[in-house]
Amino acid sequence: MLTQHTHIAFALADITRLVRAMFNARMRALGLNGSTWRALAYLYREDGQTQAQLARHLDVSRAAVGQMIDGLEASGHVERRDDQSDRRSWRVHLTARTHSEVPALIEAMRVVEAECFAGLAEDEINHLGALVGRLREHLMATQPVANAMDAK
Repeated sequence: MLTQHTHIAFALADITRLVRAMFNARMRALGLNGSTWRALAYLYREDGQTQAQLARHLDVSRAAVGQMIDGLEASGHVERRDDQSDRRSWRVHLTARTHSEVPALIEAMRVVEAECFAGLAEDEINHLGALVGRLREHLMATQPVANAMDAK
C-alpha cells in the first residue's frame, strides 16, 4: 500500500508534468518551449552567462544546452559572443529582439499561473508556497549528501 508521502510525491510529479505541458503549449505560440523559456529567463536575470552556467541552472548536459542555444541563436533570440577572459568559452546574450519580447513572455507566464491556481484562494496559495519552499530547501540541503552517496 502506498503511503501519503508517496501520494504527495507522485502528485508533485504530475503537477510538474501538467504545468510543463500547459506552459509548453502557451510558449509554442511564441516560438519557444518550457526549456528554452527557462534559458531565456536565466539570461534575462543575468545576461552573458556561459553555456556551462546555463547547463547547471537548467540541470541538463552541456551538449543539450549547446543544442538549445543553437536553436535559440537560429531563431534570433540569443547570440554567442567570445568570452574575453576564457578563449575556450562562449558567453550567451539575449538579442534586442528578445528584450522587446520579454513583456509578452511574462504575460504568457502569468496566464499559465492564473490557470494553474484558479481554484485556490490567496491564503491557500501562500500556504502552499511556504510548504513547497520548505520542502525544496530541505531537498536542496540534502543534495550534497545524495551526490556523495551516488559516488560510492
